[in-house]
Amino acid sequence: MRRFLISASLILVLLATVTVGITASLAVIRPFRPGQLPFTVQHFAEQARARLIFNRTRQARYRLELAEERAEDFVVLLGSANGAGGEAALLAAGFLNQALDQVIVAIVAAPQEDLPDLTSQLQGLILQIDVAISTWPASFPDPQGIIALIAAKIDTLRAMLDSTGIAAAGGSGLEDPSSILSFQGSGGTIAELFGIDPREVIFPPGSPGALHAFFPLVGGHAELECATCHSNGQYAGTPNQCTACHAAEAPPDHYPGECSACHTPFSWQNATFDHGIAGAIDCISCHLDDKPANHFSGQCSACHNTTDWAAAVFNHQAAGATECLSCHTKDKPTNHFSGQCSACHNTSSWAGAVFNHQAMGATDCISCHTKDKPANHFSGQCSACHNTSSWAGAVFNHQAMGATDCISCHTKDKPANHFSGQCSACHNTSSWKGAEFNHQAMGATDCISCHTKDKPANHFSGQCSNCHNTSKWGDAEFNHSAAGATDCLSCHTKDKPVNHFSGQCSNCHNTSKWGDATFDHGAAGATDCLSCHSGDKPANHFSGQCSACHSTSSWGGATFDHGAAGATDCISCHSGDKPPNHFSGQCSNCHNTSNWGDASFDHTFPLDHHGAKGDCAKCHPSGPPAWTCYGCHDKQKMEEEHADNVTGGIDGKCVQCHPDGKKGGGGDDD
Repeated sequence: MRRFLISASLILVLLATVTVGITASLAVIRPFRPGQLPFTVQHFAEQARARLIFNRTRQARYRLELAEERAEDFVVLLGSANGAGGEAALLAAGFLNQALDQVIVAIVAAPQEDLPDLTSQLQGLILQIDVAISTWPASFPDPQGIIALIAAKIDTLRAMLDSTGIAAAGGSGLEDPSSILSFQGSGGTIAELFGIDPREVIFPPGSPGALHAFFPLVGGHAELECATCHSNGQYAGTPNQCTACHAAEAPPDHYPGECSACHTPFSWQNATFDHGIAGAIDCISCHLDDKPANHFSGQCSACHNTTDWAAAVFNHQAAGATECLSCHTKDKPTNHFSGQCSACHNTSSWAGAVFNHQAMGATDCISCHTKDKPANHFSGQCSACHNTSSWAGAVFNHQAMGATDCISCHTKDKPANHFSGQCSACHNTSSWKGAEFNHQAMGATDCISCHTKDKPANHFSGQCSNCHNTSKWGDAEFNHSAAGATDCLSCHTKDKPVNHFSGQCSNCHNTSKWGDATFDHGAAGATDCLSCHSGDKPANHFSGQCSACHSTSSWGGATFDHGAAGATDCISCHSGDKPPNHFSGQCSNCHNTSNWGDASFDHTFPLDHHGAKGDCAKCHPSGPPAWTCYGCHDKQKMEEEHADNVTGGIDGKCVQCHPDGKKGGGGDDD
């Protein structure tokens, strides 16, 4: 980004330099003529260059050079009109007229001793323009009379040559006006452009033969016949004062002095009055009618210069003006301070006014500042809050003003549903923030009247003081006992986990915290354990009531009272507790209800009978209590052996005779 800004700046500087260079070159080369689009830039450059020449003699010489260029433009454009109209030539004549004005000003400003150096250039310009305007066709329109103005200004320049002792336009070897016809312009010589025979050119006005030595016949005077002033052939004693001829032409109440004090012989218009030369100091004697209504009654020179009415500057001190209202009453806005303007304003500008309240003894603020108050503002004096420097930074001294009725001023400052009492109950006079409400001092016990909007959804509907203190909402403690709160569910329903005990929270919890809950099953009359604890049972757990095994203190240390529970079907609960190949009968056949250890199994028949070695299936292939000896002993053979001594067959009677598995009740195994 920085590189871009540097590059852009360099490009802009380069473009500006090139533009200035091209513009400056136009002021020297001057290739364009009036009517061509670039001529405007060229003309601007020429004028800018002239203003940068500070030597008055050199500036006069440059102004003469520009006038010669404009004269050449006029001649060339007039020659190219070809009888079709002189619009372009008339435009060039306008710029020539302007250039002649600048020449006259420059020559007047040039030092007297340098004027002879300008003679030749000035004489050439006069002759060049004389010949040029003499060729202006009468058929070409000139609605503004520019050609006549140019002729009058040439007469003025010629008169200036005479009055300063410089040789007249006909001197210095230029007595023959035809010499100017050979002046070479960009379009050819003047004679070539207009087809003028030098011998047909009249002798220019202002030549030595037409001059009045004592009263130059220039301007309008040059057009007069001798008899106009010298009637009856009388020449001696003819008055040479303007008023002798022009008194009747002066408007009513006109300046009574000589016309020449303002006017030139060439035109009544463009009059310039030299107040210094005329010694005019009583402005009112001439300019009384120029004053607007209610204008300053003193001399015009107190404010205005002699060049322009505008840009007037009144020197109040020099004029001894202290009574401001005598002039500026009309300048005051409605309801403005009625005192003198100088109490607030300086003499340079109305802006930046500073009113010295102390110096003016201004204590009744309302008399001036009523219109500055906002709607529903404090009705007292502004000084109660504001200083005299700025409206901002106002500080109201409530104590000094004895202001105790806060509502009278601050009703509009209250938010919706705000405390309706005085602001001082909570706020100090320094800031709205940091408010502290003294509930005790205000006797505020109905919390709901102010804090209803502060309650969360489904909040306790009672007074805030049951839980909160007056310092902050945090650290709230609800006194269940003081509030007589026994219906826990009315507040804490949303706090219960899924499938929680549906009774009152107080059956298990205390009012300090949810943790360390203790349920008094006896007090709650809770006998249906499954209604609460069905979700607490492990898989394949005893389906009866928890109280059959567990106490209400802890799940651990459970003891099952098989007798009280009428539990006789051990397998229904303990089938998963049997080791592999365990006795499949009821646990009670071997175990007691105290522990699995110390099992007592009463099996009188030898367990290792006939090599059984504790394999129950040897004798109990279908499981206890059924048994058979025929898995090892052939039944038919046994029946044949016992046919003589066992009545009714031997089925189920083996242990009656062989309780120890021995032959004949003892001895070796059968």
